[in-house]
Formats: sequence, C-alpha cells, structure tokens
Amino acid sequence: MSRKNRNIYLGRRVKDTGKKGLDNLREVEDICKAILADYQRRRISYAKAMRRLVFLRTTVIKRSEKLVGKKRKAYAIVQRYEEKLRRMKK
Repeated sequence: MSRKNRNIYLGRRVKDTGKKGLDNLREVEDICKAILADYQRRRISYAKAMRRLVFLRTTVIKRSEKLVGKKRKAYAIVQRYEEKLRRMKK
C-alpha cells in the first residue's frame, strides 16, 4: 500500500465516526482535546504535543489546496488549540 492511500490516526482514544480518517469537524476537535489532555496529564511532552497538532494541521489541509469551507474551519480549530497549548506552557 502506498503512503498516500494510508489512513492517518493520531490516537486510539478518539472514536472514528463516519468514514475512515478525518471527515468531520468534531473528529478534529476531539483529537485536539485528546492531545491537550495528554499534555496536561504529563503523558506527552510539550514538544510532542505541538508536533502532533502541527501534523494534524498539515493533514487537514495540504499546501497546494485552498482554504475553503470545512477545511478552513478545521484549520482554525487546530490553530486555536495550538494557541491554548502555548498558553499552557507559560
């Protein structure tokens, strides 16, 4: 199986709804919440939490695509959680 065709999962605790992979905004927000919760419980470091959020953001929208509709909202959700994580570190 080629790398392009594989589904990307960032955690096992967030239940996949609908189709496989990221297909709605609720899944994106739930994954972000799970990453922040892992950081708060000290299961993962700040650097790893930030890497996961950045990876999620780059998964949601590719560089060559325009930010439209749900992708724009998903991108904004991930950015909001990145800011929350930055504030938690201070």
